[in-house]
Amino acid sequence: MEVVVKVFHSEPPCAKCRAVEKVVEEVAKEYGGKVKVVKLSALSDEADKYGVLMTPTVVINDRVAFSGKVPTKEELKKAVEESMK
Repeated sequence: MEVVVKVFHSEPPCAKCRAVEKVVEEVAKEYGGKVKVVKLSALSDEADKYGVLMTPTVVINDRVAFSGKVPTKEELKKAVEESMK
């Protein structure tokens, strides 16, 4: 089952947003194609759909997992694995 991880960032991406994107990319590589990463602006219609108010925001399979913080690699992997169940 593919997991879709959406990362909502500021325009231009701030330091925390870039840090989240890096962690998400690293975790996605570890799952060898089972994790799809989508990067979106916090000003997009898609962000409105999830009620994004803070950046960075990470949405995993249509559920807001992290908002306004940079999750550790371990926290992100745990959230991804829970979404695979």
